[in-house]
Amino acid sequence: MSLGGDFIKKQIILLAVLILALVGCSPNSANKVKEKAPVNTEQGLDKQPTQGTVTQEPAMEEQTEQQPVTSEELLKEMTNKEKSWMGLTTKQYLKDFDFLYEELQNNYPYFGVAWRKYNVNIADLYAVYRKQLIDCKNDDEFFTKLKAFMSELQYTGHIQLWGYSYSSRLAELEETVKAFPEYEETLTRYIKKLENPVSQKNYELMQEFYTKLDAEVDKRNQEKGISEDSDTDWQETEDIQYVTTKILEKNKIAYVDMKAFDMSTYEQDNKTLLAFYKEIQNYDHLILDITENSGGGMDYFNQLVVAPLTNKTHSVSTFLLTKAGKNNEYFLNLKEGLEEGLWLPVSQLPELGDVNKEDLSQMDYFMKETYLIKPNHQSEFDGKIWLLVSPRNYSSSEYAAMFSKQSGFATLVGEKTGGDGIGVDPTYIILPNSGLVVQYSPIYGITADGRNSEEYGTEPDYYRQKDKTALETCLELIKKNSTP
Repeated sequence: MSLGGDFIKKQIILLAVLILALVGCSPNSANKVKEKAPVNTEQGLDKQPTQGTVTQEPAMEEQTEQQPVTSEELLKEMTNKEKSWMGLTTKQYLKDFDFLYEELQNNYPYFGVAWRKYNVNIADLYAVYRKQLIDCKNDDEFFTKLKAFMSELQYTGHIQLWGYSYSSRLAELEETVKAFPEYEETLTRYIKKLENPVSQKNYELMQEFYTKLDAEVDKRNQEKGISEDSDTDWQETEDIQYVTTKILEKNKIAYVDMKAFDMSTYEQDNKTLLAFYKEIQNYDHLILDITENSGGGMDYFNQLVVAPLTNKTHSVSTFLLTKAGKNNEYFLNLKEGLEEGLWLPVSQLPELGDVNKEDLSQMDYFMKETYLIKPNHQSEFDGKIWLLVSPRNYSSSEYAAMFSKQSGFATLVGEKTGGDGIGVDPTYIILPNSGLVVQYSPIYGITADGRNSEEYGTEPDYYRQKDKTALETCLELIKKNSTP
């Protein structure tokens, strides 16, 4: 039975507002748990003993600082069988890699952007790594090579190979459904995709393998009298306070630092921010600092920043473009959307002056997406709003910059932002033999003038001055504009 247009539109919007609320936003996002790299390539540095003779005293014994044992060294001691938690063959490694490349060709919209931004030709890269995989003999080597291949793409369009954070990410999706029931229907397809038996089994075995490897590294270092490496990537960090409020000048300038749009602290931050907005409602200026913010949830910015601080409706029109691959069809409901006229053939896209024609030729469908935020009247702030931005802004924080500038909600100060702020939550490619998960953005998002969000980001209204921070520059602008 065909689904109604309103229903499909609601699902697409829900996907849009969830962008990176679940999987972290960008390569630099602040996660509570960092993922353990499969191989620790950092080596201890040799310290040469001091040579020499001390007159009329016994020669001192030379001492050499012991180097710590590393994961890489232990892996070299292991057999191919011991390093194969999945037990796959070389033929299966190659089939998985070929499958990944075919899926990228059919679904991933950023081949051209990766070339222009990073000089990465994905087709050439595929040929190079496939040649290397012909001699692949164990699972650890396959995972490491695949991770290196994905890293070459520089996270363009959120593309990334998952490590053994698989289980925690799946749990986050399930917890989000419980906390936000309105997302259940949208997220069900994500959860079902991840809950395949191959991924569940092999990621569990992967985590077990690398956890035991880490334990053995720690054991050997303790036996050598070397303390555990405090710089390990696999460690829990202290809870981070993402929101900080300050009064910079009483009765005049207020400041909020938001290091992430973290949906897990949504309710707590809502109370903090609304109380602060009430306190400073008669101030002349409010500075919102997102220079260290690499993403989170779009709903966070929409409902905790714009809606309570505005007294009018803001809207920004964009376009979502996509390829017609089966993976995109599954996640974006392309079939139903086409039937209802929500998605249209890209040939019907209006003429946009700055759109990249070559990229456009690779797309199949488009949808017009209007981001609209209404005031919720929870604040009476009527002063000027400034938004401090930087290249770290990516995904949802890039969306915040784009929306603020395009709608006139805030004046931007700082540097050009990162990108990929127009779209939906990253979708998944599941490799058939290994079950490994590769995420990517299925949407090529463009502004009303045709500029791609991933490639161009957002230009600030005022660039930060040389040798000054964005905040210092903003304060000077305020002082200058306040001078009679």
